[in-house]
Amino acid sequence: MLSLTAQNQLTGTIKDGAGNGSPVPYATAALLQPDSTVITGTMANNDGRFVLENVKSGDYILQVSFIGYEREYRNVNVPAQSDLGDIYLSESINRLDEVVVTGNRPLVVSKLDRIVVNVAGNIITAGININDLLKQLPGLVVDENGNVKLNGRDATVYIDGRPTRLPAEQVAQMLSGMMGDVVDRVELIDNPSSRYEAGLSSAIVNIRLKRNASLGLNGSVSASAGFTDFDFASRGGINLNYRSKKLNIFGNYGYNNVPFFTELNQTRNYSGTIPITYEQYSPIEGTSPSHTLRSGIDWFVTPKQTVGFLFSGMHNIRESTILAKADILRTGTSVIDSMVLSDSRIEQNYNSQMYNLNYKLTGDNGEEFTMDADYGQVSSKNWQNMQQHYLNSEGIEQRLSEEFQYGGPRKIDIFSIKTDFTKPFSEKSNFEAGVKFGKTVTDNEIIYENLENGNWIFDSGQSNRFKYSEDVSAGYVTYSHGFGKFSAMAGLRAEYTSIKGESPTMDTTFTRSYLDWFPSAYLQYQINEKQALNLSYSRKISRPSYSMLNPFRTYVDPFSITSGNPDLDPQYLNIVSLRYNVENYSVNLSYTNENNLVQQDFIQDDENHTMSLFPQNIGTRQYWSLGIYAPFQIVKWYSLSIYSEGSFAKVDTWHVGSRFQKDYFAAYASMQHAFTILPTLRANMQMMYILPHRWGIMQSYNFGYMNAQIEKTFFDKRLSATLSFSDIFNSYIIKGDIKFGNIDQTFEENGNWRQTMLTVRYSFGSQQIRSARSRNVGIDEEIGRTR
Repeated sequence: MLSLTAQNQLTGTIKDGAGNGSPVPYATAALLQPDSTVITGTMANNDGRFVLENVKSGDYILQVSFIGYEREYRNVNVPAQSDLGDIYLSESINRLDEVVVTGNRPLVVSKLDRIVVNVAGNIITAGININDLLKQLPGLVVDENGNVKLNGRDATVYIDGRPTRLPAEQVAQMLSGMMGDVVDRVELIDNPSSRYEAGLSSAIVNIRLKRNASLGLNGSVSASAGFTDFDFASRGGINLNYRSKKLNIFGNYGYNNVPFFTELNQTRNYSGTIPITYEQYSPIEGTSPSHTLRSGIDWFVTPKQTVGFLFSGMHNIRESTILAKADILRTGTSVIDSMVLSDSRIEQNYNSQMYNLNYKLTGDNGEEFTMDADYGQVSSKNWQNMQQHYLNSEGIEQRLSEEFQYGGPRKIDIFSIKTDFTKPFSEKSNFEAGVKFGKTVTDNEIIYENLENGNWIFDSGQSNRFKYSEDVSAGYVTYSHGFGKFSAMAGLRAEYTSIKGESPTMDTTFTRSYLDWFPSAYLQYQINEKQALNLSYSRKISRPSYSMLNPFRTYVDPFSITSGNPDLDPQYLNIVSLRYNVENYSVNLSYTNENNLVQQDFIQDDENHTMSLFPQNIGTRQYWSLGIYAPFQIVKWYSLSIYSEGSFAKVDTWHVGSRFQKDYFAAYASMQHAFTILPTLRANMQMMYILPHRWGIMQSYNFGYMNAQIEKTFFDKRLSATLSFSDIFNSYIIKGDIKFGNIDQTFEENGNWRQTMLTVRYSFGSQQIRSARSRNVGIDEEIGRTR
């Protein structure tokens, strides 16, 4: 016999009855007793769908409401009416022409497979670019070259769910040209599911940009100016959004021009027939102005169909000079025997264009079908001229100087098409599947010339052309289900890879194909309303970069040579992660096992006094990491967020034929201080400290830095001025050494990152909200008490 107190579920979808029937996100659904007493309530999701759980059998009144609409009431019998279907709201006759909606979301939200950081409204974003914004987020480390690590693992940057597919340095340039105020939230996925491409990375940082829900034209414009320790710096950007019932047109443009000046000091000991020490000083200075453009359009064909087009592009010209000096002396003495002076001039012209055509179809029962067709092209022209002068200890030339130059075009074409299908069987049960076909073609040419008797002579032995193509066919399925306090998701992805590399110059060709399987699994236990425990596992692949596969040799300086390795195999990772969340606090424990580890091998020639970098599959690495994120509201006007991470690694690798086994510990900690001095005056300060780290046989020492911002708003927060300070004490200096076998080298790199910038930002346009992210309504308190 069924219990009279059986618990039921009541669902429905709230839509706009006055317009095109589009969903009304974040509308409120409240269940009332016949005497109008509130029983429970909830907020609809982004698709307008709501679910009321644990409803006892009986007769009720359902109240649906949202600002700008008349309230809708329905008599409901449970369980006879469990799915109410579409509920349409009528536009209010007394709707205000201008409605400004405000509301704060929690800073950190834990989900089954990710952490969501709601930066909009919680972190000062007006005065900093996105690249600097990422440095403030828990678990993220962004180095001076733009490489991003999440919980100690290499991360791929996505924008609005799509991978950037650019080298780390170019991604950093692009993000530096986009102001932080265009970001809505950042999703930190430290263990991506089978839905994501297995070869992109072991972690994902997905930047979700704002899509303004206001009708009409909206936007903002910003400009920044300031100084580094050695030059003037400037940034700027404009963000536009036009929305109607049928169309949403958006775009943003960013400009970034911050000159750079890096000082690299190296000491190399060569233990040849005569022990020699090279003391090198290499100052690198230049400019790298970049322009980034991102625009798109969404056409709401019907309430259930959307067609969209997205374009993103970047143009960057990087010009730099390196005036390097190497003092040569007998090891163990301080008397200079001779010197080598190198004058290098480098120009890199970089362009990228990415096009995406997408389609989305939503079914009556929450099904979703999406299709994406992508084409991208990355092209660059690189050129370098190097002059070398050989002097004795008194600065007199010992032999004739040498001059050579090399460079050439590089083009990468990327094609892909993918489809994804989602089928919810219930509110807690979901099925996903998809397929993808992708092709990448790269063509890289280097032309090398020597200056002889005033004429440039082509050097066929140093010139090279390298072609590479890669086809990847993939399919995946995932299934998630909730039962009681538990939620689980399991998935499997298959990828078939076929590659071909060809160097016409060296008359070499290689082909390879392989099939791999990538499982993933997640389990979440919702201990109570404030606490959750997540366990996850996934297998990933890391394919060698195109430059790593190119067998050609290039010179970084007269004593440093790099070359690729066409015999490289992919690197595989198995990742297990355990995360505990209580409110905004989180503790993350993870284990990673890497096989076929790909790293640069250092090969030192003691007789010719050169160092060669050659990538190889060198062995295995295991590491365990523990990360803790803890935010504290000290007083009403001051909050403190702390993130710290420690890791222990076991490395078993081979370098130049010798086995290298090492156990080591590494750690870093960051603190973010936020001050609300006045309602219109805020300040923010970040501090980072990093203990010694190791990359194979190379080790870096500890260092730290501090950044700060202060923001003042005017005219109801439409105008803001932000003064930001980066690396206040000029302490972002990386030092380290390589001591293994016959290699004895120390290095110090000072990027001179200190700068002061003033940013002014103005927001304009209509604030007429059809659907907003969050708001306060009349029964919010009652709903909050029932959760």
